[in-house]
Amino acid sequence: MFKKILEIKKIFRGGRKVASQTQGTINCLQYRDGDIFIAHCLEFDLVAEGSTQEEARTNLADLIKTHIQFAIEKDVEDKALFHPAPSKYWEILHHVQTKIARKMFLDRRDISTKSILENMHCTYAHI
Repeated sequence: MFKKILEIKKIFRGGRKVASQTQGTINCLQYRDGDIFIAHCLEFDLVAEGSTQEEARTNLADLIKTHIQFAIEKDVEDKALFHPAPSKYWEILHHVQTKIARKMFLDRRDISTKSILENMHCTYAHI
């Protein structure tokens, strides 16, 4: 339903490698619209489609890569790269993630600290 990690192995600016490997969280909602599967990247508000879930995800990953490369080549990373999706899509994501987490922990027999830590994703923020 959502894709968490995207790896970008080589990004070039003017023929010079500027990043060898970057990891980050990319939130992706997937849903069906008739016979078409939709993949929507919420950080960049980019949408791709495909005849299967996998094809939609692959098309979205290619679109994200092109989006990032374009922003770097045109030196507009700060201005144009991140354009979050409307809040209704973030609310849908949060609802689905909460539902999945609730089911995962209620159906699970092992609710040890170790098990919880293995399933925890934390981001540190200065507040």
